[in-house]
Amino acid sequence: MAPTQPVTVLDRQAIETLRLGSDSIATLISKATPGMADSSHTVTDYGQTLRGRNMLILIDGIPLNTGRDSSRNLANINPADIEEIEILRGSSAIYGSGAPGGVISIRTRRPTGALRMESAFTANSPLSRLSAAGLGGEMQHYFSGGNDRIDYSFSLGGRYTGASFDARGHRIAPEPSQGDLFDSTTINATGKLGFQFDDDQRLQLSLSYLESRQDSDYASDPSVARLPSGSTPARSIKGLELDRQNQIQNKLVGFDYEHRDILGSTLAAQVYYRDFYTRFAPFDARAVPVRGANIDQTMQRSEVMGGRLTVKTPFGEGARTLLIWGSDFNRERSDMPIDVFDPLAYDASGGLIFRRTGRLIYMPPVTTRNVAAFGQFQHKFNEHFSAEAGIRFDKAKARFDDFIPLSQSRAASPRPVKGGSVDYSSTTYNAGLIYTPVKGQEIYASFRQGFELPDIGVVIRNATPAFSISASSLQAVKTDTFEIGWRGSFDRATASIAVFQSQSDLGAVQSFNNGLSLLRTKEKINGVEASLDYFDPNSPWTAGASMAWLKGRERPQTASAYQDMTGYRIPPLKLTAYVEYRPTDAWTHRIQATSYSSKDYRLDGKTGFGRYDTQGYTTVDVMTQWSINSNSRVSGGIENLFNRYYYPLYSQLLRNNNNTSHLPAPGASLRVTYSHSW
Repeated sequence: MAPTQPVTVLDRQAIETLRLGSDSIATLISKATPGMADSSHTVTDYGQTLRGRNMLILIDGIPLNTGRDSSRNLANINPADIEEIEILRGSSAIYGSGAPGGVISIRTRRPTGALRMESAFTANSPLSRLSAAGLGGEMQHYFSGGNDRIDYSFSLGGRYTGASFDARGHRIAPEPSQGDLFDSTTINATGKLGFQFDDDQRLQLSLSYLESRQDSDYASDPSVARLPSGSTPARSIKGLELDRQNQIQNKLVGFDYEHRDILGSTLAAQVYYRDFYTRFAPFDARAVPVRGANIDQTMQRSEVMGGRLTVKTPFGEGARTLLIWGSDFNRERSDMPIDVFDPLAYDASGGLIFRRTGRLIYMPPVTTRNVAAFGQFQHKFNEHFSAEAGIRFDKAKARFDDFIPLSQSRAASPRPVKGGSVDYSSTTYNAGLIYTPVKGQEIYASFRQGFELPDIGVVIRNATPAFSISASSLQAVKTDTFEIGWRGSFDRATASIAVFQSQSDLGAVQSFNNGLSLLRTKEKINGVEASLDYFDPNSPWTAGASMAWLKGRERPQTASAYQDMTGYRIPPLKLTAYVEYRPTDAWTHRIQATSYSSKDYRLDGKTGFGRYDTQGYTTVDVMTQWSINSNSRVSGGIENLFNRYYYPLYSQLLRNNNNTSHLPAPGASLRVTYSHSW
């Protein structure tokens, strides 16, 4: 039965094509998915919402989200290893915490059985300024093989990312708020080993390692922060002396067991372990007493283990009824140490020299445990009507011990923050109905709830000794989504439209003024999404377009009226279009455009965090692929074909609250790939 929520599916061929227009997974998905905000065009996915809310990101079923959201989830994935991306838009009561806006499920390549090897070599360069500093490259090698009982696949690769230049040929400055990966090296390795016991049983071991390390000579000029916000772009300065720069390290281990016939049911079980580490750029926090008035650099360490059991049980003649039920659990331990630097050396060098003087606690170890049970019932009444309904129950607990906060780091007799714990429980439901008047036409209506644990870390990391977790506004977030839609398939076209509203009585924990003030708001988000794709089996031309419009309103706890939500939650109107031309089976061309409209996020004309009058922008990408023979292919693409000078929404909203986050987007960039199958 078809789902009662919109789904975007990108197969490997589509992903390889879209990568020619941008190798960033965050940017690639945003250009292909209605309802998803633009990426930051840096390493962070902060502010990149789906339908105005957070999204759960899974890789082979393993969640990449952590309780202390570091906003680097999509940077933990090597694009070359991806087989398929499935984006479910809208709340989900089945997949658990973190999916109020939807789910991005990424499936990596799995063993094929037959011996197969592929090698790919990629070169990329900015076109707005031809310079050795901007050159980058990538090498990837994949091989798989096996027999009826044992199969395997391995992928190895390395990538170097050079400097990035805007459309005017100026080097784009480092992003000091969330970081970037200019001048960085990435290595990745993945492996899968499968055992087929019989026709019904399979066991698979999966291993994955990815690490990105930055080694740059450039820093962000702090002097631009003294100029009026938005009046000048961030500026890079040479001479950086910083031993440990931006870094991402992600390790995954997973065991998957599948049995296709246990008393007529199909069972899938998974256990996993994840070790995640990331380091951010240094930050001058001397104007923030709650952070100890230091120049510091934050790290995050997260260790996660969990599992999931899913059983699919068919009932009735012709399996017209299906029950999907199971349970999952997750345990996470995250902490955030912080390095402190000599302020005299920093000031004397104009923000270039960072001499480490010690290490402090920013966020103490926080342990979160979550156990859940779920069930989903699907039934097809006849050829015209089908329905589904589901329920999920979550029970979670988070705790931390006493610690000395940054606000006490300079005190003669530092006072600790008292540790504590907080419990959560939530029951969420979903229900939907699909009406098929004729074959290929579906009208659906659904109600879905989503559940999300609040980000406890954003609260306690800037706590003062008077902080009490029991008095904090840390209740769980429950989202209700109502949606009606239509999707249709015709001889030469497919189309869809969806209208939805999502609401929550208690929104996400919003931190303002570096955590000195916290806010929970009542939220309502309305939206419309539509898409149209045209194809003719007898023509070399295909084309398509989509639109997404959102309106978000919030009512703060102390207010009596609703106000517009910030630009970090609600993106402007987005329009996309593409045209593909395939003159022969061996040659394909594609041109695509993405446009965001202007939007004023200010309240009563006043600016603030995420509240600026933003300007719209349109970009065009072009891609081409040529199969030399059955084993070799050459591909090329140009992102921002017309070298448009613009600021992405993220940069216009000034994440760092000053011009150091006012970063122009990259200008025209070329990417060329040669791949060969052995």
